[in-house]
Amino acid sequence: MFSAWMGGWGPGILAALLSTLAVKFDDLSQPLHGLTFSANEVPRLLFFLGTGMFISWLTGRQRQAEAALQSLNNELENKVLDRTAELRTTNDALKAEMSERQRAEADLRRTEADLAHVTRVTTVGELTASIAHEVNQPLTAIVNNANACLNLLDGGGKSLDEVRAALTEITEDGERAGAIIERIRALVKKSPPRLAPCDFRSVVRNVLALALNESSARGVAVRTESLETLPLIMGDEVQLQQVLLNLAMNGMEAMANVEKARRLLVIGARLGERDGKAGITVDVRDSGAGLKAGDMDKIFEAFYSTKSDGLGMGLAISRSIIESHGGRLWATSNDGQGATFSFWLPALERAAG
Repeated sequence: MFSAWMGGWGPGILAALLSTLAVKFDDLSQPLHGLTFSANEVPRLLFFLGTGMFISWLTGRQRQAEAALQSLNNELENKVLDRTAELRTTNDALKAEMSERQRAEADLRRTEADLAHVTRVTTVGELTASIAHEVNQPLTAIVNNANACLNLLDGGGKSLDEVRAALTEITEDGERAGAIIERIRALVKKSPPRLAPCDFRSVVRNVLALALNESSARGVAVRTESLETLPLIMGDEVQLQQVLLNLAMNGMEAMANVEKARRLLVIGARLGERDGKAGITVDVRDSGAGLKAGDMDKIFEAFYSTKSDGLGMGLAISRSIIESHGGRLWATSNDGQGATFSFWLPALERAAG
């Protein structure tokens, strides 16, 4: 067994043969040619020899099996090491790719923010004349009331109630002018998005205030619908104002060639559910030229514009803003004349209790 274990089954069998001879030939003084086996000894010797050879063969096979198993273990360990190294390399590559993707996404967000800011500034630039007229109104009222106060004081100060009323109007007009400037500053200021609970009715009021004189100059009547009860939403009010203002301006421009009596822009907001989630749906409906079937899928693409002097970025940025708020923006043709641009925003989820 020892010989078979150390040297294999061949040396083991040889050791078994020699052991068989040693059992019979245990007297060294007896000559080899005198080695004989009696009939009684043959079965025992054959049994001993067979047993020894079988054990030697079995031990040798076990040794070979263990050697083969060890070789397989070594091969498996090498494969595991190679695979581990390969996985480590792949993991490092994935981490590098992920970092690169995160950097690219951050760059994309910065670029989108820059484009949104440029679009806001461009829109405000289009409203320059309207804004100047809107600011000039309270400033003119302030000057007139101040002159009235001076005249009243020059008259001996007997009309203090009239002076008080004039000063109150001055204060109100000053606050009005300040509110207009603050709205403009919010639109042109470059700042990161700030999500907060938002009442969309406030967004509508600010946009109507900014576009009031523009709609008057274009001869467009503006009407609001279903703004009484709306849930709060989580959003950036400045960005949402940008979207609504852009849609309103587009609607006004679409009615440039429509007779004045039919120029109507309707801004409506209502409760809306999407994919089982509560929210609000906002519609901006005009009575303009409408949308062509071929333009329906293209108008939200960057640099595509149906206007000869348009950059084609307003609707693309508006859709990006709405989608970043978890919503969706789309357009439909009206049954009659014009088109409707709609967007859905999820309602603010309130904590239970």
